[in-house]
Amino acid sequence: MSSVNQTYGANIAFIEELREKFIADPESVSASWREFFTDYQPPADDADEDPPATTAAAPASPPAAAQSTAAPATSAPAAAPAAPRPAPVASAPAPGTTAVALRGAASKIVTNMEASLTVPTATSIRSIPVKALEENRRVINNHLVLHGQSKASYTHIIAWAIVKALEAQPRMNAGYAMQDGTPTRIDRSDINIGLAIDIEKKDKTRTLLVPNIKRSQTLDFAQFLRGYNEVVRKARNNQLEISDFENTTISLTNPGTLGTNASVPRLMPSQGTIIATGQIDYPAEYSAASDSVLADLAISKTMTMTSTYDHRIIQGAESGAFLARIHELLLGADTFYEEIYRDLRIPYEPIKWGRDRNRLSLTGSNADEIAARDAAVIQMINAFRVRGHLLADIDPLEYKVARHPELDPSYYGLTIWDLDREFVCAGFCGKPKAKLRDVLDTLRDTYCGKIGPEYMHIQDTGQKKWLQERMEPTRNLRPLQLSTKRRILMKLTVRSVGGRL
Repeated sequence: MSSVNQTYGANIAFIEELREKFIADPESVSASWREFFTDYQPPADDADEDPPATTAAAPASPPAAAQSTAAPATSAPAAAPAAPRPAPVASAPAPGTTAVALRGAASKIVTNMEASLTVPTATSIRSIPVKALEENRRVINNHLVLHGQSKASYTHIIAWAIVKALEAQPRMNAGYAMQDGTPTRIDRSDINIGLAIDIEKKDKTRTLLVPNIKRSQTLDFAQFLRGYNEVVRKARNNQLEISDFENTTISLTNPGTLGTNASVPRLMPSQGTIIATGQIDYPAEYSAASDSVLADLAISKTMTMTSTYDHRIIQGAESGAFLARIHELLLGADTFYEEIYRDLRIPYEPIKWGRDRNRLSLTGSNADEIAARDAAVIQMINAFRVRGHLLADIDPLEYKVARHPELDPSYYGLTIWDLDREFVCAGFCGKPKAKLRDVLDTLRDTYCGKIGPEYMHIQDTGQKKWLQERMEPTRNLRPLQLSTKRRILMKLTVRSVGGRL
């Protein structure tokens, strides 16, 4: 098999397509691609690698000396040479069908898929609840949008979990090779995670590119997020360079965006593992349940993840342990989300996975508990109004995570499963009831962002209510114009030196 296929794997089709453009017009590709194509030798198709069929000639008689030492008739005959692969038989297409020859980039996809058949693989499958991932992603995106940054997808965080899980299971990052005729496992210290990106062309045809993020283990999450987005941007704008495809060690593909529940992708030579994620959704048996029932039953959306690995160097127990580690991290084990929050400068603690407390029954002791928890939500609202500014991110020079127990929902016996449930909130933002998630988002955006209001010391109830009615519904999210920011800065500066406006 060609070393080019081993190096660039599924990207050979894209490289061949770009090469056709280079041949037609060298200036149509970037300088790095022109340099690459100068010495590039395209991989031969399988049909080209087979020797041409010839008419077999009768073997010449052996020399006399050889005849005198010939093996007796009872010896096993020499093995016959392997017959050349028969050429495909051409046949006319059936009525109503059209035969389309696969050439160029399409033929390279055929070559890649046939090359993948040479890798003996096995696959581990695991279903993972994504409630913690979903809720923390929501908080992360609220923070990113507030600071003018693009949102993080589920795949951003899942890819990061894969990178972190490789710390515990580095064998999944290894590769297989033959060296001096000896089967060899190649252990790698760098994690160059490949991202399968589906690109739709102008003619509506699709192609799959797998560029990678280099040395992901050296990045924090904020850097990884930028690197991920940059790779996707370059792929969408047809700006990928040859270096973006080189030395991929492990890959991630996400057919779940198309509604696929689970997938077992092909593993290309030189890589040890490819991870596939399925659709994120509620289990099928709950497809007819209402949102309120799902919330009361504490039903989480789930995701099926598969790990397809090279069985020559990776065993099933290692693959299973690798998926188990990803599972643990996505639930929040070992400060996984705390580190993401720290890297993004999110000033409060992440939402934690935990067991639910049954609140299905509305009679007896459960009814009393529900009333107590409604009261606890009102108490939490007041705590944010009084102390929310303690979590505000208002120090431009130093970032630190501020903590206060009364600003943590767990202090009031509330769990991650309560976020989708409605609680009495005593007219908060003009509503008699609201979901805990909406209440918490509003409180954090209002009191714990870049502005930290502190006003509950005011004795006049009317003044406090006036401030609440104007700050809480808008959540302090309205972006200020640059001219307004300069005017505010000028006022603060003049007043700080005792001047007058």
